[in-house]
Amino acid sequence: MKPRVEVHSKLIVELPVEHLRKGLYISRLDRPWIDSPFLFQGFTIERDEELTQLRDLCERVYVEVTIAEADELLKTSNHKTPDANHEDRNEPLNALSKNLRAHVDSVPAKDPVPLKVELIKAKSAYGAARQTVAQIFDRLRRGGGLDVPLLETVVDSMVDSVFRNREAMCWLARMKIKDDYLYSHSLATSVWALAFGRHLGLDRDTLRSVGTGAMLLDIGKTQLPTELLRKADRLEAAEWSKIRGHVELGLDLVQEDPRADERVKTMVGTHHERMDGSGYPNKFKGDSIPLVGRIAGIVDCYDAMTSERSYAKAKSTYDAVRELKKLGGVWFQAELVELFIQAVGVFPTGTLVELNSGEVGVVIAQNRFRRLRPEIMLILDAQKTIRKEFAAVDLQLCEENNTTGNPALWITQGLEPGAYGIDPTEYFL
Repeated sequence: MKPRVEVHSKLIVELPVEHLRKGLYISRLDRPWIDSPFLFQGFTIERDEELTQLRDLCERVYVEVTIAEADELLKTSNHKTPDANHEDRNEPLNALSKNLRAHVDSVPAKDPVPLKVELIKAKSAYGAARQTVAQIFDRLRRGGGLDVPLLETVVDSMVDSVFRNREAMCWLARMKIKDDYLYSHSLATSVWALAFGRHLGLDRDTLRSVGTGAMLLDIGKTQLPTELLRKADRLEAAEWSKIRGHVELGLDLVQEDPRADERVKTMVGTHHERMDGSGYPNKFKGDSIPLVGRIAGIVDCYDAMTSERSYAKAKSTYDAVRELKKLGGVWFQAELVELFIQAVGVFPTGTLVELNSGEVGVVIAQNRFRRLRPEIMLILDAQKTIRKEFAAVDLQLCEENNTTGNPALWITQGLEPGAYGIDPTEYFL
């Protein structure tokens, strides 16, 4: 348990639910209010029933108390800070780092919840996360401080969604909203990190830290001039030096919040280090880059390549994957690149593709065993006009020498977002 920011003459304190009592004012939960039975955001515990509901629903909550009450709660709670059990919490990552090769040929676990069902909850969690990221980044631009536990709250809901169905969040992240690049990039990068982490078999606690760290990779850029970030022309040496400085600026912001997990700090501080030593700011090389830093570098680079930026057009996911493959063994660990591609797919759900027939469609479902042959919703015919009826085609059943009688179909190329004026959300969400 740790005191949070001072609010007038009071503090917001993080409290394990077993230490709750009547009379405490609940300021925030460890999950969105929409997922709770409570009607109002913020209330005083008055009934035993409310205590029971809170203990059944949450692991921790945030209460608003006086400074004296905060001191009392600090003395009576045995809740550990992240630093106190840092080594234990890093153990899953250490074990994974030593055994990455064994994961390369693994088959993704089947999702317990279908994509269409999970999209409803995922949209709510994604929307709440987007709003929270925007608020926090705006506050940082105005000179305010970082609120890591608030971000962890929205990441918790994203983690829950990824465990139910990893495709839903990925679909939403691909539906790029014309928004501030920092907001959308931070949120999408978090989604890729969560999907990647689940594929790697990370536990829920580690996954939350990885998702939060990925969301904060570029917070240092909130301290840089907007005109510099949006410059479309080639950067001068001095300007490039300022851009590179966002790593140290971001690390300073995270370190100012004593509640930030060490794994989050590590991701922010090392996401631009590269395996060949060409990265920055410390030119770490090979295994000297922590695993979470190696993960951060891949997801950050992937989302940047697939996003529209002031100085570059968005690549198709297929072209981005091809570029990552080239960088494997140079900038990024080759085994991690392979595992990331397995996690998000060569032609992921939500991407536009063209078939050998000339038809164009959107990927609506992955094949766990054969990622190059997903299920497609056909939208345009061979003449690139909208079909009268959209048809779902499973490419796994459309191979040469098949016994189904279906014509042989395969993907010839991935298309850039918005190709032929197609918005995939109109045909699926």
